[in-house]
Amino acid sequence: MIEKGLISLSNIITMRLTLKKVFELRKIWFALALLTNHFAFAQPQGYYNSALGLNGNPLRLALYNIIKNATQLTYTPGLWNAYYTTDVHPGTNKVWDIYSDNPNGTAAYYYILGSNQCGNGASHENSCYNREHIWPQSKFGSKYPMYSDLWIAYPTDYYINGQRSNMPYGTVGTATQTFTNGTKIGNNIATGAPATNCFEPIDSFKGDIARSYFYIVTRYLADSNNFSSWEMASGINLQPWAIQLLLAWHHLDPVSKKEKDRNDAAYANQQNRNPFIDFPIFADCIWGTSNCSSLSIPNIGLTSSFTIFPNPAHQVAHLQLPESTLSQLQSAEFLNLQGQVLWKKENGFTTDENIDLSAFAKGMYWIRLRTSNNVLVTKLAVD
Repeated sequence: MIEKGLISLSNIITMRLTLKKVFELRKIWFALALLTNHFAFAQPQGYYNSALGLNGNPLRLALYNIIKNATQLTYTPGLWNAYYTTDVHPGTNKVWDIYSDNPNGTAAYYYILGSNQCGNGASHENSCYNREHIWPQSKFGSKYPMYSDLWIAYPTDYYINGQRSNMPYGTVGTATQTFTNGTKIGNNIATGAPATNCFEPIDSFKGDIARSYFYIVTRYLADSNNFSSWEMASGINLQPWAIQLLLAWHHLDPVSKKEKDRNDAAYANQQNRNPFIDFPIFADCIWGTSNCSSLSIPNIGLTSSFTIFPNPAHQVAHLQLPESTLSQLQSAEFLNLQGQVLWKKENGFTTDENIDLSAFAKGMYWIRLRTSNNVLVTKLAVD
């Protein structure tokens, strides 16, 4: 009996030590995961070479051939593990949730990676996070590899995910539900959209979703038979109204550091990239009015960025343009958040352009620059 008791006690001690080691290893793994998020794999040299010089559908096909050979993650634990590097606030253990986060301030709540993940939660926000298929999984029969593709499956609040269900994204007219960060549900008033309810994320994440959709309809170009038709798409091809909506979101919410970091981390996990984050102009050359037929690595974007100051501005804003960009510019525009052009200049640019703001109300606006090869957008506050 004493021997058995000793063995039992030994087993208990061993189990405790093992659990402690597991816990310590988990902490070490998480620290390494955060580190990897800062030193993730960047775009390989020559990755897009076969797509350069193409336009329209040939460009889409070339990009498909580049990104189609990806590593298929498991749904569990593959996605859960990937989120430690793809969807974490830098230097923290907080989930970057596109349905509840507030990039311009403090969110109402944050989830802790791992400890707050769930399969089931409560009927309110701030319960737990699960895996949201931004392209509803019912529209591709929950099939792999779509089911566990990081550009389809994002970590989001359990309750908001459920409330969205299979709704299309869109522009809400009258909101029937508004969530803590401003995401809302209501009737869809996007031009040409069907008269159904839709789900509208906040402006800061509209571009993220648009570029994910452009990835999806490119990555799965040859798999249209696995996709059913719904409000936003016919098979794997976007409906005309959805193209216009997503292009508008793509322009008005330009690529952020968050997206660039996520692209690098997703590449480290599944070995393919989102081309529309690396080179936003590709979306305009496939679904918009831009032409990529003369693109090469040196001219794939503006050679220098522009500066707008002061910001917030009062009465007048100064648009400062590097000398090297003047010959590339086709237009400079001042827009409201609905995308209406309020001021535009198309030629005769100098390095310091003044925009008269005296006729405009206080609020947030956009400055958009266009060249034949690119579109650059930034926000401007008028006070």
